[in-house]
Amino acid sequence: MLIYHCWGEVPIMGSLTANLKQSSLTLYEQLANKILNDINHEKYLPGAQIPTELELQRSTGYSRSTVRHALRILVNKGVLVKIHGKGTFVQDGTSNETTRSQFFSLTNNVENLGASISTKLVDIQPTRASKEQAEFFGIEPKTPLLKLTRLRYVDKSPFCVEYIYFTEEFSSITSENLNGSLYQVLHDQFNEVPAGGHKMFDITKASTSEAFLLNVERDTSLMQITDFVYDQNDHPLHITRQVIRSDKYKYELIQ
Repeated sequence: MLIYHCWGEVPIMGSLTANLKQSSLTLYEQLANKILNDINHEKYLPGAQIPTELELQRSTGYSRSTVRHALRILVNKGVLVKIHGKGTFVQDGTSNETTRSQFFSLTNNVENLGASISTKLVDIQPTRASKEQAEFFGIEPKTPLLKLTRLRYVDKSPFCVEYIYFTEEFSSITSENLNGSLYQVLHDQFNEVPAGGHKMFDITKASTSEAFLLNVERDTSLMQITDFVYDQNDHPLHITRQVIRSDKYKYELIQ
């Protein structure tokens, strides 16, 4: 069984002089700059915890969504690090150097464990955005999306069915070779790099098609991981939902 270890929300290391644009700043960029300025002037030292979202909301007068967006910018730039259940801290340079692209890339994760991974594109079809998907992409519900379905193999044994959702601006990706690393395609053809986001974990039951692809019985319990991924400019990049044979792959999150 493959066991992938992930160390919480691991930021890409970077300078505290984050290159946020200084003209026509949005409210969340203004707040991000203010927090960054406080860090540079040592109001918050490396390793120190910054105020909570609620405390920042009360002290600045900004909305909760604006505060959250500002913090996400600084987390994605490697200035701050979030530790689940503890809070948000100034990066002190001691975190594991695993990058966010590795955090989200199943190909890299499995290959780093010494296994051989391969991919087969199963289907490409249009779909409509659910309410949750629309909220992430910043679009209206039922807006057209592109849905890719891929089957992933480890050492030639099927272990994961993967559903990937893009907005229509990525429609040309269908002409690329999608039987390998998706992030390599995004980097080479679209100059896009995954730089942040979050994962959701759940248990699901194998549908008829998933049971056939994974060579398991229908309604077999499967691990479900959903990634909501932002690019290097903090724009929504894609949503990926993976249903995984739990007898083949174990995901361990270490804080």
